[in-house]
Amino acid sequence: MIPKTIFQTWKTQNLPRKVSRLHDKMLKLNPEYQHIIYTDSQMDDYMYSNTDGDLKKVYFKLNNIVAKADLWRYTVLLNEGGIYLDIDSEIVKPLSKLISTNDRAIITAERNKDLFVQWALIFEKGHPILSRTLENIISAVHKEKFKNDHHSLTVKTYASAVFDLGKENSCPVSWENITKDTDTIHKLELSSFRMFGVDYNEYFRFQHKYNHELRGRKKGEVSKNHWTEEQKTKNLY
Repeated sequence: MIPKTIFQTWKTQNLPRKVSRLHDKMLKLNPEYQHIIYTDSQMDDYMYSNTDGDLKKVYFKLNNIVAKADLWRYTVLLNEGGIYLDIDSEIVKPLSKLISTNDRAIITAERNKDLFVQWALIFEKGHPILSRTLENIISAVHKEKFKNDHHSLTVKTYASAVFDLGKENSCPVSWENITKDTDTIHKLELSSFRMFGVDYNEYFRFQHKYNHELRGRKKGEVSKNHWTEEQKTKNLY
């Protein structure tokens, strides 16, 4: 069973008023859910207290806050279970209509080839896809791969976990065959996952209309310090 907790992270608990209103609206749609926002420092505290070994070393080796947040989201869902949602995205439909009591994970395709959405994640505690994703990231860092490619380090490694575990358990995933009508269960040795549509079929919305206010810029303006620019000149680790 997937716990009714929505996790998000941001640099501060002090969110713009319009963003807070969106959160209030989201929770009115889902009153049975607990909503927790971790600040950057709280995220560090969580990883310090709840990880060890290679995962802990890799997390604190990272120089990029976006990459660190990716490791944290996989870890907090592995440890606690629930829903992760990017702070600049929103839930626009009742989750009770999407998530059933039998669901152990819900995965949805991106529109980008061979990738799966990870700006929103739905997992039970201890799910093997999350474990494999973290193993993939740790392995990449040990091999000194993707030092200037955040997307490959933490997003493509998630997709690889989905594809690989599907193949290993004789329930392969074919990205090319996923449509908005896809709703299939893939059984794993100790768990399962549900492949559902594209971009969660509009249960979630990527980058809500007030996302620019979180970065302190005007609508449509691109930040010069965006992580896609930063990684060109500064190694992720």
